[in-house]
Parts: sequence; structure tokens; C-alpha cells
Amino acid sequence: MLVKTVILFLGAMALVAMVGNWLSRGAIGRAVGRRLDPRQRLRASASTCARCGRYVIGAGGCDCRKG
Repeated sequence: MLVKTVILFLGAMALVAMVGNWLSRGAIGRAVGRRLDPRQRLRASASTCARCGRYVIGAGGCDCRKG
């Protein structure tokens, strides 16, 4: 009986998640798209340093140029 209750609960939670995803589809994508520069909306890839190739986090630039 307990196993059946747990399975029904998990099934109901999955159903609620699918309905919520269907109703608010793309909400995260729109929020990210508003923050991007219009030229970068087509390609939202991670930026890398042109000199050393490491990933650049933030607007401060890469550490290889701060020698």
C-alpha cells in the first residue's frame, strides 16, 4: 500500500511538472535573451579568450593579459 502511494505521488508530481513546463514554456529562454546583446541572440555560446583560449567569466577580462 505504501509503495502504491509513493508511486502515485511521484506520478502526480511528474504530471504537474509537465503541465507547468507546457504552460510556461520558454520563460527562461526569454529572460536570458533579454540580457544578451541583440547581435549575440543567435549564438549564445560561452566567450573564450582570443589569446589563450580559456573561458572568460565576467566583464573583467582574462587573467593572461593582467600579467
